[in-house]
Amino acid sequence: MDLDFNQDQVLLKDSVSRMCSQFSNLEEVRSLEGTEPGYSQLFWQQLKDLGITGMNISEDYGGLEMDLFDSLIVYEEFGRNLSFSPHFVSCCHGASLISKLGNSSQKEEFLPLIASGKTILTVAWLEKDSSFAETAINMSVQDKGGSSFLSGKKHMVPYASSANKMLLICKNSDGNLTALLMDMNLKGITIEYQPNHAGESLFEVDFDGVKLDKSMFLAEGQELIEAWDSTVNDCLVLLAGQASGGSERSLHLGVEYSKERELFGQLLGGFQSIAHYLADALVEVEANKLLCYQAAWSKEESIEIGRLAAMAKMQTCQTYRNVSATTIQIYGGLGFTTEADPQLFFRRAKHLQNYLWDKAFLEERISNFLLD
Repeated sequence: MDLDFNQDQVLLKDSVSRMCSQFSNLEEVRSLEGTEPGYSQLFWQQLKDLGITGMNISEDYGGLEMDLFDSLIVYEEFGRNLSFSPHFVSCCHGASLISKLGNSSQKEEFLPLIASGKTILTVAWLEKDSSFAETAINMSVQDKGGSSFLSGKKHMVPYASSANKMLLICKNSDGNLTALLMDMNLKGITIEYQPNHAGESLFEVDFDGVKLDKSMFLAEGQELIEAWDSTVNDCLVLLAGQASGGSERSLHLGVEYSKERELFGQLLGGFQSIAHYLADALVEVEANKLLCYQAAWSKEESIEIGRLAAMAKMQTCQTYRNVSATTIQIYGGLGFTTEADPQLFFRRAKHLQNYLWDKAFLEERISNFLLD
């Protein structure tokens, strides 16, 4: 397994790092939390200019068609800088589902627009007080008088206020899972911001008798379940990379502050117990980085990555939370204040830990892989 970056990958890493440092630094992130639209328009424009909005989309539709390893490099930099944008849900999660489930006309219509960044797509699947399993989806299409209608609520929908389109997972009138692709401005759709750990742009979307058209339906049943699992496995690796980059940056903050803060006439980093905490954290961060790279490499070698992806996401997010908590402790009382940077990483770590599939669901999924 060769994990050395080639020249193109080094250039990609450096380019994304410079872009994030300039247009999505921590001061920018702090000012954007809990605001509308929740991300920097200048940063989004830079993503479009570099073609990053099309990184997971086929060249046939105007994308860069990056492999998972290259995409992971991008998301590590996003994690280091806490870069907020609709990129993940629109250009990775949503675009991949359309690529797998859409017909030729739907792909030709939507994928070029997503690749260019002109269209922002969100994905709605969670429902209130439910789990991440397919069986937890209860919202269903109702047929009345030869027409189909949709009522109900979806929970924690990313960037719904900025999205032009929504890919919705629900049940059809026969009780089978189905995917719908619809406009966000349809009559009967309303949104409400939902506060969250990271201050990210998440919304509850209410559907009140929304009339559906046959052209909105993408796929259903087993085809949808297989496409969802395949897409989420790739997405878990990217989220793991984001957590890996965030934990590395958080550790760096702790190390640097331990070289500045004095306690009892001695630099904090000079205390053996603190040095041990930092050394253990470094080992975990590097191990997690290797786990992420292994998962991405396995995908490119056509090796099944379901278990690796789940392990990478669960482990990196747990380490991210532990490392960011250690950094806060090194900062002392200052680390808990909103003026300091450590709390930005701690809150983001908790958000990532629960996003898409949480720890409990991932543990169950890993155990099923092992038992099978």
